[in-house]
Amino acid sequence: MSLLVLNRFSLCSFLFVFVSYLLYSASARPAELNQVEHPPSRPRNALLSPHCEPYSTTFSDPSMVSNANDPNSAASRFVALSPPDTYAITSDGLQLYLKRPEGEVSSDKDGVNNKLGEGATINSTFYADCGKATFEFSVSKCVPGVVGATIMIDATEDCPRGDVCADEIDVEVVGKDPAQWQSNVFAPSKADPEPHFGHFSETHNFNQNPSFRSLHKYSIEWNSEKINWYLDGQDTPARTLLRKNTYIDGVEHFPTHPLRMQMGIWDGSGAHGTSSWSGGPIDWNSAPERIVMTLRSVTLDCSICHQSS
Repeated sequence: MSLLVLNRFSLCSFLFVFVSYLLYSASARPAELNQVEHPPSRPRNALLSPHCEPYSTTFSDPSMVSNANDPNSAASRFVALSPPDTYAITSDGLQLYLKRPEGEVSSDKDGVNNKLGEGATINSTFYADCGKATFEFSVSKCVPGVVGATIMIDATEDCPRGDVCADEIDVEVVGKDPAQWQSNVFAPSKADPEPHFGHFSETHNFNQNPSFRSLHKYSIEWNSEKINWYLDGQDTPARTLLRKNTYIDGVEHFPTHPLRMQMGIWDGSGAHGTSSWSGGPIDWNSAPERIVMTLRSVTLDCSICHQSS
């Protein structure tokens, strides 16, 4: 989930957000979403012919993004799981909005708001087993408590028995750290005594234009043996995570399922853990009515699928 992080919080706080997100996603996915491109079910480590089709867009065509409630939404390359007024295609690209909650917003002693801003979540209708996904985006304001995320998230529709289909590879920016961005991996196993949120999370500095308010290119490159994260098209990865280094207590935690793109902006003020991590709760008395995450372009390159690891 886009939206995931972190062993530095209390597990109870994060589980609240995680379960709430799953319930929201389920309620936001009508029957039409079952028509999107779903990979075949298969056991972990069973990738014989990796699937990846190159793709690139600057979001110039409004028909590229449909809403989950639209008839034939699967015909679009991207589907919004959030209401239509949380996103728009503009001359600047695809804009995702986090909107102020209606009415008075108050915070408790744990830094949790009684109401959350409504943010956009958009998924691709295509998936890949490997590749290099690049998201070019900026966030309009450095508001503590706001989270912007571009993620490769599990695309498995029918999870095989004995497996957990919740893989993700993350890039996230949080309002309290405008000069930094974060990378993370989440690949749970049924063998886990508890979820290992944030175990593989790392923080990185911007090399130039040192703020996520500036336009940057964030890349996630992965195959069956490693994951690389890149910033602004540099040849050297900002981070490399090898599959052999993803074991926790003898259990592997490396993404092995097909993944689809997910882009979103959300309010981290719903639980103590996420609020603390993102710098929340959001102070809507001083924050703008709408915070904007603008995606200028996304690309999917498949070269790594044909390289030896």
